[in-house]
Amino acid sequence: MAEKTLGKRKKENSYKDIAERTVSKPKHQCQSEQQIRNWLALPSDVTANILYRIGVIDILKNAQKVCTTWRKICKDPAMWRVIHMGEIWRMHSQSQEMCKDAVNRSQGQLVDISIVNFINDELFQYIADRSSQLKRLKIVGWHRGTHGYSILALKKFLMLEELKIYKIKISKEAIETIGSCCPMLKTLKVNYETCMYWHGGTDEKSLMIRNRTAIAIGENLHGLRHLELIGNNMTNIGLQAILDGCGHLESLDLRQCLYIDLKGDMGKKCSEKIKCLKLPEDSLEGCLYVHQKICLRCEYDNEAACLGGMDFEDWTTVDYGDD
Repeated sequence: MAEKTLGKRKKENSYKDIAERTVSKPKHQCQSEQQIRNWLALPSDVTANILYRIGVIDILKNAQKVCTTWRKICKDPAMWRVIHMGEIWRMHSQSQEMCKDAVNRSQGQLVDISIVNFINDELFQYIADRSSQLKRLKIVGWHRGTHGYSILALKKFLMLEELKIYKIKISKEAIETIGSCCPMLKTLKVNYETCMYWHGGTDEKSLMIRNRTAIAIGENLHGLRHLELIGNNMTNIGLQAILDGCGHLESLDLRQCLYIDLKGDMGKKCSEKIKCLKLPEDSLEGCLYVHQKICLRCEYDNEAACLGGMDFEDWTTVDYGDD
């Protein structure tokens, strides 16, 4: 009887030991997790890296309000050397004000900015006046504004190395300004939705309109290394001007340039001079802001809506609605 009682107590003790070990393990893990989740104990540079990844809008609307430490980090100019902003749905004015706030916080240290579907002339000038160190500029769409500031603003970007503009056409005057004021420019992307039909003629004036952008690039941007002209309506005349004037080109993207002919000598010249060449019929996969669309003029008989026939002097964009 005594042996049975002793055995029972030993078994109970063993269960107790197991239970204590089982309970103590989660407790230890919980303490470790509390230590890991003590965000305020992180070095400021690590916290800054984490906050940067949540994006400009969330930083300005939420993160900077969490605590004094985060607010201090969010005011550090180093946090705002790179600004990438998409639009807040149908809130262009709010997006513009937040962009101005972000630019102000950079205190002149801004080197890279991307703006999607809400920039206008006034905001463009605002950025130019406060960003003398800017090296990379990306703009998608142009929210209609007062017009007239673009050329003046471009003169401020003396350090610019990359210019990427989508769903916008660029004027001959803008290219000339870039050529004279942005000597360090190495990459240019001027891409927009393709019109599948050319509604102009084949006379000399029409050919000049179609090739004006390409000719201006060849005449003014001699230091280019990388050029994208997706959806451009140039002919071989414009392409020849680019090959003649941009002798340092390493890559040339001609996708959806539907009016050039690369079957003969021109194709051979391109292959010989350009290391990375994308042809008109190559896939547009990976191009976020460029899509082939049916010409609005063909559909609605609206001459002003035809990208292929437009003769822009300013940077503008056609509003296709939701992208």
